[in-house]
Amino acid sequence: MNSGAGVYDVNESGTEFRHIPSLLKPIPADGTEFLSRLTSSFSIHVLEHTDPNELVFELKGVDVSFANALRRIMIAEVPTMAIEHVYMWNNTSVIHDEVLSHRMGLIPINVDPRLLEDVDDDYDASMATDRNTVVFRLGVTCGKDEASTDTGGKRHVSKDAKPAVSNPTRDSIGGNKVVDGAAEMASTMHFGGNVANNVEVPHVPYTKHVYSGDMHWMPQGDQAASFPDGIRPVHEDILIAKLRPGQTIQLEAHARKGTGKDHAKFSPVATAAYRLMPKIELLSPVYDDLADELDLYEPGVFKIVPCPAGSGHVKQALVHNPYACTMSRNYMRNPILKDAVKITRDPQHFIFSIESVGMMPAAVVLAESLRVLKEKCQNIIRLVDEEMETDGLME
Repeated sequence: MNSGAGVYDVNESGTEFRHIPSLLKPIPADGTEFLSRLTSSFSIHVLEHTDPNELVFELKGVDVSFANALRRIMIAEVPTMAIEHVYMWNNTSVIHDEVLSHRMGLIPINVDPRLLEDVDDDYDASMATDRNTVVFRLGVTCGKDEASTDTGGKRHVSKDAKPAVSNPTRDSIGGNKVVDGAAEMASTMHFGGNVANNVEVPHVPYTKHVYSGDMHWMPQGDQAASFPDGIRPVHEDILIAKLRPGQTIQLEAHARKGTGKDHAKFSPVATAAYRLMPKIELLSPVYDDLADELDLYEPGVFKIVPCPAGSGHVKQALVHNPYACTMSRNYMRNPILKDAVKITRDPQHFIFSIESVGMMPAAVVLAESLRVLKEKCQNIIRLVDEEMETDGLME
């Protein structure tokens, strides 16, 4: 059955698909007719893009299979860079080598993967080159105080980082406000705040916090020229480990290309989801107090406008922005509003929301997912042609 031959009715218990025979279209005679239908009905529009890492857009005229394929590709098949191999030279911290390596792998790397080469499925360390691998080094040794602590060079601090605000009226978590205060101030030191010296607390040894900003990119080959702005983690304040005096971490980490279906660390998105476009109809006018109540149930969806003089009503609710509908169905608590408002959902109109983790902008994630989908279609066409040629069905 054609999923576009109907609508989803919204009722008190959820949604229910209602088949409409008049909307059912015959199966396309061939690929040419299918493409003609698709191109005539398909459209894509950007709705919100105020932040490079967030994108809201709508797809019209496509089946749910297309929308879901796009969503799955964004999550699992758009290639990115992540740390894959960690060479542990020395680790005397309380974190095991395997756990530390795993934490390193989950740190998102701010580098365009399109500028680096893909790796084979049988990739190993011996295949690493400056064309497919990015190298970081982390060398931190905790001394007895901040002055004697070696971080292997100046640590990077994000320009957007801000020190935490102290709250002296807060109850002590550990039962010792002196220790709590020292811990809070130590946690702000990596932001480059006003804390110039280590906080000395009796009987509490100095603690060194190791952050992603302590990682140092080691350009290989001509990478310094290819990446003039350098390669850094997306966030400089990701906590990697905590060291006590005398403990050290010395390692080298190699990042390579991969996809989310191999490991979640390669997934470029935090969320990639879609919802069906709601269609809102007022079956009967909604006036005065009922209009205010309806606007309260679905804020931003309806516009309250004044009624003409002599109409017997003060104000009226009109449908204004169906995109803002949250499908809460709270208005159905009022039996009058339940009969006056009808909400359906279009099965061929999707509102997508993408939130990138920062490895690449959300718009690039969308473009790359479309590229991957195109390659999949081309592969299917090639395989079908090869099979038909083998069977002697092609002229």
